[in-house]
Amino acid sequence: MKEKNMKKEFNFKKARRVGVRFKDSEVKISVTTRIDPDIVFWLRKESEKKGLPYQTLINSLLKQAMHGGSDDERIRQIVKEEMRRRASGD
Repeated sequence: MKEKNMKKEFNFKKARRVGVRFKDSEVKISVTTRIDPDIVFWLRKESEKKGLPYQTLINSLLKQAMHGGSDDERIRQIVKEEMRRRASGD
């Protein structure tokens, strides 16, 4: 059923594009993954401490790993955080 007032064709010759929705470097790809519940809990807890959305934290940690954040460095960081946590009585 067609509307009586609907045009058959539209002329966009004078139309202009306003702004850019995404820049190429800012486009993210949505993925589905299965992660153990304890890891998700830890990620959410860490993201709250840092004031970041947890998916942003995940992306940051993956980028660090991708760009050479060594396992030793990450282990040292986890040990330091755990020592601080135990020292504060959490």
